[in-house]
Amino acid sequence: MNDESLVMGAQKIIRPANADTEIELLARETCMPRELVETLYTRERAKLERTARIKTYIPVLIHRHVKALLLQQLQH
Repeated sequence: MNDESLVMGAQKIIRPANADTEIELLARETCMPRELVETLYTRERAKLERTARIKTYIPVLIHRHVKALLLQQLQH
C-alpha cells in the first residue's frame, strides 16, 4: 500500500512510502498483529498530521507514540 490514499471518514490520508516498513517493524517489536498495528498507526498518524506544526519529526513521533500505545495494550 505504498503511497496509496486511504479514506477515513471524510478525510483523505496519504500514507508515506515507508509506512508499511514502519508498521512491520512496530508489529515485530511489540509482537502485536500487523492489522492492529496498521489501524493504530494510520489513526494516530492522521491525528498527528492534523495537529503538528512541525512536520519534520512526525515519523519519529509516530513510531514512539504507536509503540507506547501497543506496549500499553500488552500490559492490560
